[in-house]
Amino acid sequence: MEFNASRRLQSVGEKYLAIQQANINQLKKAGIEVLNLGRGNPDLPTFMPVVQAAKTALDNKANHGYPPYGGKPALKTSIKHFYQREYQVALEDDEITVFSGSAAALTALPMALADPEGVVLTPTPAFFGYHIGITMSGAEEWQMPLLEKNNYLPDLENIPQTIRDRSQLMFLNYPHNPTGAGATQDLFDRVVQFGLDNHIAIVHDFAYADISFEHQAPSFLQSKRAKETGIEIYTLSKTFNMAGWRSAFAVGNASIIKLLKAYIQNSVGGTFGVVQDASEYALDTQIKERKQLRDTYLERRNTVIQLLEAHHFSVSQSSGTFFVWLQLPETITDDKQFAKSLLNNAHVAVVPGSAFGEAGQGYLRISLVADKATLSSGINQLITYLKQYRE
Repeated sequence: MEFNASRRLQSVGEKYLAIQQANINQLKKAGIEVLNLGRGNPDLPTFMPVVQAAKTALDNKANHGYPPYGGKPALKTSIKHFYQREYQVALEDDEITVFSGSAAALTALPMALADPEGVVLTPTPAFFGYHIGITMSGAEEWQMPLLEKNNYLPDLENIPQTIRDRSQLMFLNYPHNPTGAGATQDLFDRVVQFGLDNHIAIVHDFAYADISFEHQAPSFLQSKRAKETGIEIYTLSKTFNMAGWRSAFAVGNASIIKLLKAYIQNSVGGTFGVVQDASEYALDTQIKERKQLRDTYLERRNTVIQLLEAHHFSVSQSSGTFFVWLQLPETITDDKQFAKSLLNNAHVAVVPGSAFGEAGQGYLRISLVADKATLSSGINQLITYLKQYRE
């Protein structure tokens, strides 16, 4: 007997990366090696001291039972110290909640804060995860185009008053996936005022917080009154190469934190105590390891950009994240078809910009989660294919 998905689940659709991965798997089965420059999963292992801390925590019988909802007190203390040290932001216990990976929160927030007749503001291009929670909540999504001429920052003045009146939630993400753009404190100051003026909950997805090259990426909570209107979501996936551990937390407005905690408590549950203990250790230490990781990504970024610019391609400088944003030549009008052709014929995987929304049309996202040799080989094959490709 076979059952069909609910209309709610059907409305979400299949992720582009899942479709692409199925294509990659078919090529591999045929004995074809694929250079995958489309992944968003860190290629380097979790810092070894963090792994050792987890092994020690595994022997603690207290971690064998159900974990406390919202996070252990010791982990919350480490989060307070981390935000004070890194961003000079003071936090209280009721302004913190812990959960198993940022995706859980990004999906939960529209369910907890948005009504079917409400509007959720999202950037475009953007990470696919925002759309999923909005779709499942039944709310309307209104997209804010992030354009190169505006340094990939949203134009808040362009949001109609009729949309503002119905908006309940806004998602932002800097350093930005997929463009690599960075935010300014001025942007966050204006966003805070926008949220206060229009009674909109602001959610800043700070996934790539620690991967910023020119200077430290600003925290949304560094803006005055930010905690009156919003929260920030921090994941350990990128900062500490802990993607598989599913460890993240949210900080900020106490009422939003309470609602998020309640929704996750009633749907997902708590985070394994061993993961919490390892996260506590990671936040308290690993400063040298974090810098080494940033330096690695910076070296990879420079390698990719230098190769592309040497052949006169237009590429963003990427102030953060582990992605590079490449503009396709004007002769290529269908970025998805190009990416598919590149994979099937040159055996290099990248993600077309339009997979992140209409505003990404005409671009490619290149991932830096591969060693320099793989990156150089993949980029050279991409350049060769770009020069010979015809639609």
